Amino acid sequence: MAWTTLAPLIGVVLGGLVSWLAQHSAERVSERAEVREARRKERLTHLIAFLSAAQEAERVAVDRYQHKLADEQWQARAKQTLDRVWVTQKTIHMLCAPEINEAARRFAFDIQDVIREGPGDPGEPQDEKVWAYIRASRREFLDVVRDYLR
Repeated sequence: MAWTTLAPLIGVVLGGLVSWLAQHSAERVSERAEVREARRKERLTHLIAFLSAAQEAERVAVDRYQHKLADEQWQARAKQTLDRVWVTQKTIHMLCAPEINEAARRFAFDIQDVIREGPGDPGEPQDEKVWAYIRASRREFLDVVRDYLR
């Protein structure tokens, strides 16, 4: 007689336990997905900041070599822009995969080199030569980021 009373009670307890475990597991999976998405958004924000800094640095190089600017105001802008490029590259180093960091470093070094030394070809038009100088490393960076974000 005890088994007839005890068996349903054990079934209820086991059913409740299994239900609780399933709910708890689903909550953890949901929390992990939210954390992954938040990290992805944070990385994307920093990648866009790096691209913005790189774009500004391209303009600095074009101003120097196409428009022949080299005054103190340009030099201050160049220094500030390169600092921003390197700070945003370092955030990529901290937050993203090594292959993204390496592509960002190569791109940042090419930008720095073209600002400091020019595109290397004295012919006109210099703006196109600046863009050609960094084109390969920019494309590599964009391709790696695209693959990473898929």
